[in-house]
Amino acid sequence: MSRRTALLGALVLALAVFAVDQGLKRLVEGSMRLGESIPLIDGVLHLTFIKNPGGAFGILGGQAGILLLGSAVAVAFVLWMLLAGEPTRATTAGCGLILGGAAGNLVDRILEGEVTDYVDLRVWPIFNAADVAIVLGVGLLLLAALRPEGDAKPSKEAAP
Repeated sequence: MSRRTALLGALVLALAVFAVDQGLKRLVEGSMRLGESIPLIDGVLHLTFIKNPGGAFGILGGQAGILLLGSAVAVAFVLWMLLAGEPTRATTAGCGLILGGAAGNLVDRILEGEVTDYVDLRVWPIFNAADVAIVLGVGLLLLAALRPEGDAKPSKEAAP
């Protein structure tokens, strides 16, 4: 896969993730009261509208500068990954997911100073679609990193 194709693919995926994330956040904000919780699967999955002033799990609440700097560093690192090596489908998808998720949460932090969260599993802190995309993207990058370098199919002529 060429760098140009990888970059374009990652940006298209990032835009799709960003649009879905922002759309779901606006839907929740427009149809629920802050703190309201709607059971989708009682005791397992609830739609709960909260505002999170911190990062993952609410850490660094009130530290907007650190969170913005961390987001900028993460975006720069992901772009470097796309431009530095030979891109694969896994790294392209992983980078696109991370970029879209990071952009979704970053826009919330810049415009509102906090992030809208709504997915409530009752055994985990409440999160959103951007968080899911970031976690999936990191998982794909880890899998790509663990994959052997020569992931091409072995030649039929290989000697025993």
